[in-house]
Amino acid sequence: MMLNGKQAIVYGASGPIGGAVARRFAAEGATVHLAGRTAETLECLAAELRGAGGKAEAAVVDALDERSVDEHAAALDRIDISFNLIGHRQYFGTPLADMPLADVEEPVRNMFRTYYLTSRAAARRMIAQGSGVILTFGGYGDPVANLGAFQAGFGAVEALRRSLARELGPYGIRVLTLQTNGIPESNPDSYPEDFRREVAEHTAAQTMLNRAATLADVAAVATFAASDQAASLTGTALNLTAGAVVN
Repeated sequence: MMLNGKQAIVYGASGPIGGAVARRFAAEGATVHLAGRTAETLECLAAELRGAGGKAEAAVVDALDERSVDEHAAALDRIDISFNLIGHRQYFGTPLADMPLADVEEPVRNMFRTYYLTSRAAARRMIAQGSGVILTFGGYGDPVANLGAFQAGFGAVEALRRSLARELGPYGIRVLTLQTNGIPESNPDSYPEDFRREVAEHTAAQTMLNRAATLADVAAVATFAASDQAASLTGTALNLTAGAVVN
């Protein structure tokens, strides 16, 4: 198993992407610490993973709160993998020139804040260990109109990831981004079916492969990135856009 004996934190584990990653991590031998805001959802997922033979612990953690993140991380024996997959409020459909400042600032502030807090908490433990992997999600591609400051938020996270990779590399810590062009499968069932289908078709049409990345794709690449098989990879983004973004 690729992650046998590893201790992994998945922030936002109650969401579709976080859940998919957590399931794959557990299947590959990691003890998965499921962190999120909804205790019932986290406990259900933990029970599912244990029922499938995996190891999982659930904890209510506010990934935007400094004390909550630090206390949870400090209580663990060690941290080998940290992956932040929490969702963010989105202001799509309005040109930037027409948006209030508060709506532009919010995703940038919150995305940078949570990635910094969770990465810092992991890094402090990993430095003492002399090893570890910090994964970020989303990446930064070509500009798209009317996404508010969502891409600016990802750009801020990418700048942080590059700085962390440079500073933490000497301690044996790798920092990577999983770059996607959107995961249509992750759209909530509460969205209208026509809207979800339109998003899926639009996302696929942007790619070279005529398909969008799936939850299974994200989980598989995350597992590889977190494993010792990717020991030489750091400071870069792993492109899961199916050719929508060309490096």
